[in-house]
Amino acid sequence: MTSPVIITSPQLQVRTFLLPKRAHTAVECEDAIGINELHHRFALADGATEAFDARNWAQRLALNWVQTRTTLSLPGFSEWLAAEGRSLHDSWNELKLPWYSEEKARGGSFAAFVGVELEPAFDGWQWRAIILGDSCLFHCRQHTLLKKLPLTKSADFGSNPVLAASHPSVQATTFEHVVVDGGVMKPGDQLLLLTDGVAAWYLLLDETGDFETRSVFARVLRDEDNAALTQLFESERSTGRLKNDDIAIISLEV
Repeated sequence: MTSPVIITSPQLQVRTFLLPKRAHTAVECEDAIGINELHHRFALADGATEAFDARNWAQRLALNWVQTRTTLSLPGFSEWLAAEGRSLHDSWNELKLPWYSEEKARGGSFAAFVGVELEPAFDGWQWRAIILGDSCLFHCRQHTLLKKLPLTKSADFGSNPVLAASHPSVQATTFEHVVVDGGVMKPGDQLLLLTDGVAAWYLLLDETGDFETRSVFARVLRDEDNAALTQLFESERSTGRLKNDDIAIISLEV
């Protein structure tokens, strides 16, 4: 578990949260978060556990994307992802790997990715997002989910999502699954960026009308420490409603 990042301005509050799987440590967490407060760019990535060097790939995607400025279109994102993949594979050339790791590395690495950029607008904040994989972005207004991207139901989450690949031969087959969208956040609105396990849980709360748990989640997400939020997730894991998976959250609230 990492310390929360809470950035408060007169217009926008930013909250992040990162929690590894139960019985795992923070260094084993394969989810990653990136923030560029100056340019209002935010990203999270979820490395595929079975992939080679997945934690490193997720961190590269989240941390490097927020520092770029031309990746909110499919051509720009494709070019950027290809460059990041080459850089990752080049970093492996200096490693002395056992034969089984070399075999795994040849297939490259994979991660789900969602990035969003905000711009001040007359009636709030305009947002634009680009998403590949099963990490999600939700635009919330009070108890209503105005947008659910890219998955809309808890049952949509499967075991073989199309992910952001590091290998160029795989990348070409994934770009048709990239989602590019946007909208306007008005005062009181919230954007939630969630990795797959907690995204499926949040959609389940919406589907079952469990507004009590949603209200508790919204309240403890605003806390200045992680204790209550961690307790909530551990309780939900125990019930089986929340998958025992790494959790990454970025909350952007007007």
